[in-house]
Parts: sequence; structure tokens; C-alpha cells
Amino acid sequence: MSAPTAPPAAASASFAERQRAADVPLTGADAFLRAFDGECRRYGGASHLSQLVLRLGPGLDVGRFRAAVDDVARAHPILRAPVVRHFGAPFPVYRTTAPNAALPASTVHPVETPRLIPASDAHPALVPASPLPALFGARVNEVLRIERGELLRFDLAPREDGGCDLAMTWAHLLFDGAGSEHFVALLARCGGGAARADALGADEGGGPGLDETAGAAWRAMRAKSERARVWQRRMKALAATPPHSLGGRLARTRQATRYERLSLRGDASERFLARAKEKAGALTPVLFPLAASMRAHAAVFAARGAAPGAFLVPVVANARPKGAAPGAEAIFRTHVAMLWFRATAGETGDLDALVRTLRAQRTELLKHRFLEDGLAALDVARVAPKRAYAFAVRRILGGELASFFFAYTGDFLPRTRTFFGAPIEDGFHVPGLPASPGSALVFSQREGRLGISHVWQDGTIDAAERALLRRTLLADLLGEEASP
Repeated sequence: MSAPTAPPAAASASFAERQRAADVPLTGADAFLRAFDGECRRYGGASHLSQLVLRLGPGLDVGRFRAAVDDVARAHPILRAPVVRHFGAPFPVYRTTAPNAALPASTVHPVETPRLIPASDAHPALVPASPLPALFGARVNEVLRIERGELLRFDLAPREDGGCDLAMTWAHLLFDGAGSEHFVALLARCGGGAARADALGADEGGGPGLDETAGAAWRAMRAKSERARVWQRRMKALAATPPHSLGGRLARTRQATRYERLSLRGDASERFLARAKEKAGALTPVLFPLAASMRAHAAVFAARGAAPGAFLVPVVANARPKGAAPGAEAIFRTHVAMLWFRATAGETGDLDALVRTLRAQRTELLKHRFLEDGLAALDVARVAPKRAYAFAVRRILGGELASFFFAYTGDFLPRTRTFFGAPIEDGFHVPGLPASPGSALVFSQREGRLGISHVWQDGTIDAAERALLRRTLLADLLGEEASP
């Protein structure tokens, strides 16, 4: 008689061990955002949330939409997984085996929902803006308890013209900008029958070092730690003259994020794109609106009679492998690195010279593998407690996180024309924004039209200053003289 065989390791493992094996580790960028979620809740009473807004024409099938959200959330537990750090674990995880985690809420509001009247500068290059629901702005100032799996919600506000505005609000570490668009496109494909809710496969996490031996993992972390120290020294050099933001140093003040949307007409958008390629080059057009954004904020500082210090602005770069299909491991969690750009107040005086300065910085940063060093630093820092993490970042940067936030996300949902039976008329991102720096500009394009989202913290920039910022920004983008 043959000797009995031992049961498979998986079968002999305890429930707790199997549960931990199913956990999905936070990426380095996730851990960064988790730290600032804690900071926002501690100082501002709200979570670090982002939002994607769709402005839809008539025809939205709300029932089909809700069913698709539920199906996708059941197929991908990470959408409702508590973000926790197990005792003794090296870094936090999504606990995807959490029992009784609720499905994301989808709330339909009445047509009479109050709407905010947008600012109007009567600029000929702008498409007249229509009011957005006030509750969309309120959503980004609420608390989602990520430790309980509260990560995502939807709000739908029908309009009197038969269309509907939709806001997807999420804890910022769940998706980055590209991931959120991939997710919305997945929902649209599921709603149209072109994809199944489980078509992506599982997000296995696959964090660095998970499949390595202990020795190999230690050597890999040692190499990353050295790269992290190189990155830290370079960041300290960039922040030698500490940046100042419109929000000022972090203070305990109730978070009240506001935003408005500017949409350029088609001819104005073409003029912007032509100027971006002319000024910054066909391969790096993003540096043109970055320079214009620096100058727009400099104009507000000048009107206040205040010194901005040195402008220090992070620009997000997609860290996914080029050409990677948007599977679960690329949609969920944040997969980004950051290039940091610096300019003195004097360098913002001339647009062309500023663009040349930023182009030279980009070349230098990429030459010295700044993105790779930054990714290593984010990965190593996952082990830090939340408060220590946030404190260390602000200390390296001289007290403030940045002068302002900036993003150019490119084409918005370029291959998605309809959403559950309704045409997509416009769409845009609203990034998470702590009270410090208190201001952000986000650029994107939809159907050939440039859109700009200005996000600010209430109390950091008043109506007259926002009008000055818009005038200065549009003048640079379109090659006009700024009106007084």
C-alpha cells in the first residue's frame, strides 16, 4: 500500500492565510495617496477624493447602468475592498475577501436638483457653460472610509432638456485618471453587450518582490532604497527655494473644494494645439499649458503683491507598460510616476523662455532616470506609517506640497461615444485637492475641443483672482493680449 500523500498546501492553509494570499497590495502611488487621504481627513474633515463627470444627452438607461455597476463590482471585489494594514505586514493592502462589503451606491436625483451658475467672462473662444449640479461639488468634500471599503459612488442628475449629468466620485487611490477612463469605458462596453463584467480577469496585485525569495527581495529593496535616496537628494535640490501656493501652508480648515469647467470652441482648440506644438514641440506639447498655468498663477501672486517663491509643480506620467491592454491590473489602483518642474518667479516673465526652461529640465530629468528613481522611492515608502509619510514629503519640499497641481490627460474617452444609450456630450476630471496647495488646472480634449477644469479650495482664491487667472491663461494659450 502506498503511503498517503500530503494535502495540497492551499488546502492546509488557515482561513486567515488564504485571506491574506488574496489581498492586493497597494502600489507605491496608492500608498502616497493613502497618506494624504489621512491628512485631508485629519486637517480638512474630508477624504482625498477624485471625480469624473459625464455630460450626457437624452436616452440614458438608468436601470441597465445600475445593473452593470453591480455586476462589475461583484466581479472585481477591489471596488469595495477595505484598505488595511495587517499587524506586522510590510505595507497596506486591499482586503478583497472582506465579507459584507456594500456595492457602490448609484443615486438618481430629481430634475429640480440645485445647479451652480458658472462664471461667465463672455470670452469669444469659450463655449457658453451650462450649470452643473451643486451636489457634484459637495461630493468631493465628503468622507469615504476607505478602511471600510467605501471607495466609489455614482450620482445621476437628470436635466430639463432630457439629458443627464453623471458624477463618479472615488477615493483617489482606487484609480488614476487613465484607470478611471478605462473603467468607465468598461462599463459602457458591458452596457452595450460588447464585454462581460469579468472580462478583465482578476487583479492579482503582483507587487514588487511578491514572487521572489527572501534574499532576492532583500537585494531588490536595497537597490530601490539607494535609488530612493538619489531621488530624495534631487527633490531637495529642486525645493532649495521652497514653493509657495495660493493655499499657503497646511492648516486645519474645513475642506471646501470647488471647480468650474472651461470649454474652448473648435477653432480656438485648433489654435491652442498649433501653438503647443510650435512652442513646446510635437513630442512634448504638455509643457506649453504647464508654462501657461505657471504664468497664470504668477499673475495672481503679483496682484496680491506676494512672492511665489519658486514654482514647483508635479506632472503625472503614466507608469503602465507602453501598449499594455487595459486589464484589471492596469485599471484598478494607481500606476503613475511624477516629473517635477521648477521655475523661479523671474523665469515666468517670458512664455517662450519658460517653455525652453521646462523642456531642458525634462531632458535632464529623463537623462538621469528621475521617473524610475521616483517609482523606487514610492515603492520603498510604502512601509512608512501614514502620518510619517505625509510629514516626510512636506519636509523634503520645504513645507508645502507643490505650488499647484497640473495635469494634461489627453483625449478623454476617445473611443467611447455613447454611455448606456445616451451620447456623451462632454466629460472631464476633477482631481483630489488638499487645502494646500489649494489650486489645480486639468487639461483634456474631447472630440477635438480643449477643456480646462479649474479646481480650487474655497478661501484660497477669490472670484476676481479666478477671473484674472482665466484671462491670463487664455491669453497665453491662444496668443492674445491679456485684458486688464
